[in-house]
Amino acid sequence: MKKLIAFLFIALFPVLVFAKEYEEESINIKLNIKDEYVTLTRDNLDNNENLNKLGLTKELMSQLMKGNNIYFDIIKSDMSYEILVVVPKTKVAIDNLTKQDDFFLENLKKELVKSTGAEVSSIYKNSYNYVVVEYFDKNTNYYIVNYYTVVNSRGYNFQLQKKSKITDDEKKDLMELVDSVKYKVIEEKKETKEETKKEEEKEGFNYMNIVYGAILGAMAGIATYYIGITFRRIKSSKKSSK
Repeated sequence: MKKLIAFLFIALFPVLVFAKEYEEESINIKLNIKDEYVTLTRDNLDNNENLNKLGLTKELMSQLMKGNNIYFDIIKSDMSYEILVVVPKTKVAIDNLTKQDDFFLENLKKELVKSTGAEVSSIYKNSYNYVVVEYFDKNTNYYIVNYYTVVNSRGYNFQLQKKSKITDDEKKDLMELVDSVKYKVIEEKKETKEETKKEEEKEGFNYMNIVYGAILGAMAGIATYYIGITFRRIKSSKKSSK
C-alpha cells in the first residue's frame, strides 16, 4: 500500500520545485525565485560562495549592481541565461502603469518597439500591467525579453538575456517570476485616466518620458560577461597544461 501511494505521488508530482521569497525594501518589491537559480542581490554578497564559483568578486559585483541600478541578478544554474531586475533612479511621467487604459499601453508599446527594434511585443496583465518586448540587441549580441512596468513613478524591468535564442520554456520561466512579484505602493499621485487623456489630446503626451525608466538592452550581460571571461581563462589554462 505504501509503495502504491509513493508511486502515485511521484506520478502526480514528478518534480518538486522549491522557491524562496526575496524582499527588497528599497524598491518596495517581493518576488519568489526558484532554487535552481543563483541569486545575487546587493545584500547577499558578503562571503557569498557563489561569487567564487562564478569567478566574481564582491567588490566588482557590488560596483556593477549599484552603478547600473541592478537589484537582482538571477543566473540559471547551468549558466545558460540570466535575469536582471533593474529599477532606474529616474522618475517617469506617470505614477502607475496599471492605472492606464489599453490606448495608453498600446502607445507606450509602440515607443518601446521603436526604441528597441523589437519584432515581438505584447501587453501582459496579471495584477499589474506590463509591456513586453522581445528583440536582439546588436550592441551586446544578446537576445532579450523584457517585462516593463511603472510603480511609484519608477520603471521596473525584468529582463531575461541570453547569447542564443530564448526558448518558449525560458520565456515561461521569466513570466512565472514576474507573476510572483508584489509591489508596495508608497505614493499615489492624484492622476486619473481622464486627466491623462486630456493631456494627450491637448499637448500630445510624450511617451518617451516613460521609456526612460526602461533599460532597453543597455545592461545586457552584466554578470555573464565576466563569467564568460572566467570560463575562457579556465579552458585556456587547461589546454596549456596539457
